[in-house]
Amino acid sequence: MSRPYLRLFLTDADNPFEKMQAESATAVAERLGARLDVQFAANDFSLQVRQIYESTHREQDRPDVVLVMPVKEAALKSLSESTVTGGVGWVFLNRIAGSVSALRQVNPNVLVSYVAPDQLEIGRIHARQVRMLLPQGGTVLYIHGRITTSSAEARRTGFREALALPGPKVDLVACLDGNWSAQDTQGVLSRWLQLMVPAKLRLDAIVCQSDFMASGALEALRQTADRLNNHQVSRLPVLGCDGMVSVGKKLVDDGRLAATVIVPPSSDRAVELVVAAFRQQAVLPAEVSLPPRGYPDDASLMRRHRQTA
Repeated sequence: MSRPYLRLFLTDADNPFEKMQAESATAVAERLGARLDVQFAANDFSLQVRQIYESTHREQDRPDVVLVMPVKEAALKSLSESTVTGGVGWVFLNRIAGSVSALRQVNPNVLVSYVAPDQLEIGRIHARQVRMLLPQGGTVLYIHGRITTSSAEARRTGFREALALPGPKVDLVACLDGNWSAQDTQGVLSRWLQLMVPAKLRLDAIVCQSDFMASGALEALRQTADRLNNHQVSRLPVLGCDGMVSVGKKLVDDGRLAATVIVPPSSDRAVELVVAAFRQQAVLPAEVSLPPRGYPDDASLMRRHRQTA
């Protein structure tokens, strides 16, 4: 049985979801007898480009396939093409530069795919959760990841589209860029609150595209409440996304987050698919969409909200 060599390139070792991606992929690779190396890019797209180039354009110890969670998709389009041209397979995780069909045509002899959660559905779930929390309607602040990433844009698109459907009227008062970072989210939200709270702008909930950013939002709310001696601020419901047991689900269970969205990891599924295709046990699909789900479930969320309202 052949032993494929895979390299997994992730964005940020400080991000709990990215660490979970690495752990999940490593466990599956060990189970399937594949070799897997993991590298993080410290959320620096230029570093990630260098990492991938150095790994795939050397003569010795080249991987058979790279699995890439892009820091910045646009920076990887030409690199993905040259990598595939050189005979190394490429699988995009969660975000993609260009199209799978175009990349497959560059070299039909190597494995190319895109494995990701349904990003639009994540936004739709957030909208449904908000409407359950605000049955009479209200106003929401939306904090997204780096806006140049397709995942951030797709989640925001799904959220806006779902809010436009018939139902309680929910208005977006602003969209802030949290850069997929707890620290950046804390900073940008603190500055926004410093201007808006004294102006008595109505705000009923905050939606964050990741639990990591949601934790930064909670800290910004706490600090603002202490500084202004206005503890109503710290009681604003905050929604997150990723739903890891140790982060998002725990914050929900502890009553700190109102809700989150459980996002299945793409890395372990990608490893399974690539290994099966490499060993010719299955055809590698061009695209794989993984279904997210809300946490808690809708009935539990409505019950909790009635109890705390």
